Amino acid sequence: MTVQEIFNTKAVRDVELEILNLQLDNERKHYDGPEGFAIEHLLGVRCHLLNSLFVLDERNKQLLTEFNEALRKQILETRKRVITLFNSVSESGLTGDFEVTGKCFLGYEYSKIHPVQTIRAKKMWAILNGSIDNYIPLYGDGVELIHVSSWDSEIPSENQVLYLDDKLDNWNEGLDRKLTEDMHLIHPFHNLYSHMDFSIFDLLWVRDFNIEVNAEVNSNTYNNDDYGDHLDWDKSDYYD
Repeated sequence: MTVQEIFNTKAVRDVELEILNLQLDNERKHYDGPEGFAIEHLLGVRCHLLNSLFVLDERNKQLLTEFNEALRKQILETRKRVITLFNSVSESGLTGDFEVTGKCFLGYEYSKIHPVQTIRAKKMWAILNGSIDNYIPLYGDGVELIHVSSWDSEIPSENQVLYLDDKLDNWNEGLDRKLTEDMHLIHPFHNLYSHMDFSIFDLLWVRDFNIEVNAEVNSNTYNNDDYGDHLDWDKSDYYD
């Protein structure tokens, strides 16, 4: 089947229409009803349906290679920006503990190269990518959270943010191991594919991303940083 035919199968079409109808109801209730929980569940159903129809042929392997490379570049760009901001805050003379975090998200704009360009598909993407509501809680920190703090200033290496290890790896769980043995799929891809509700058909044509980098400084006006650490909780004067 073509990608267009897959998205127009009755099962996929029905579950997407139900999600979109629930979203309308959720908006009318100002996101204060049970519809959100139903949407979260149905996103998992949709993901399972689409992934069950995926065939890793040479064309799809090439698309996956391109997505993996595009994602790899943006994860490393996020790491670079985290380090730059961390060094800037370190040299600024600010007092107190601080932490710099970087989050990389799939582009909020629907991919222009995706073979399915329907309004239904674009609305589904808005629900998936968090621009409407947080229907995929694990995606709140993006595809991978990168952080460096003043109390643990070790900067993760490139391979650590890509593979969770200094060694080159291949996060290809859930895919044909033999066909993907040479791909060096990165952990952020595994995060999206195995632990979130993005189907493989949502990812293959993504080439744009959004990066958020933030610094948080925590300082106080007193000198006793360990105040409260040695309080004797077996004693009290509450009842005197």
